[in-house]
Amino acid sequence: MQRSTWWIFLLILTLSLFHFEISEACSCSMQHPQTHFCESDFVAVIRVRNFTEFDNFEATYKVKIQKIFKATQKAESVLKQQLKVWTASIDSLCGRVNMRPRETWIVGGSMKGLKPTISLCNLAMRWSEVTGRQRKGFRQLYRNGCGCKISYTPWRNKGAVFNSAGGKRCLWESAPGPFDCQEKYGVCTLGTAGCSWIPSVAYDKCIVKHKRYRDQQRAREP
Repeated sequence: MQRSTWWIFLLILTLSLFHFEISEACSCSMQHPQTHFCESDFVAVIRVRNFTEFDNFEATYKVKIQKIFKATQKAESVLKQQLKVWTASIDSLCGRVNMRPRETWIVGGSMKGLKPTISLCNLAMRWSEVTGRQRKGFRQLYRNGCGCKISYTPWRNKGAVFNSAGGKRCLWESAPGPFDCQEKYGVCTLGTAGCSWIPSVAYDKCIVKHKRYRDQQRAREP
């Protein structure tokens, strides 16, 4: 009896360690929607039909392609023929497993052979939550800014990062910086003075609101 208990203990321990190693395997850096767009082999709006898991830790979403904003020739051909995207079957392996049937998403990913593949580290947003400015970005504006880099920057480090950027990147500032404004309404493009966030009604309005909120916070500080 004791021997059986010991083997059960070892089995549980082994499975726990295996799960821990897998759970630690997925780590993604912060990326702006424009960066996702520029670095993806394909960016498309899809409507999910079903999700199928396989024994080799792979899974597929059968989808309806509603709009392709960007795709290599190979990616576009495969997407239209297969009407599916691939991912790992568990989130601890960076699998994108949270999309449900009848939901509409914008996703970006890479080609793995003949498999259009998405992961937790790729673009994936519910289409209903994409702002009007982001939609314009996906249609054209982000493409115009692919010559610039967008760097997620801790707010307290922005001065040093800006000085080293050499006009080749835009800073995506963490809170209490205008993180949300830059994510939801920011488009980084190259101008005569280098890369910068371009003005728009939505972006400027968000920045004004953010500054007002920051001023109110400072006024309450002892």
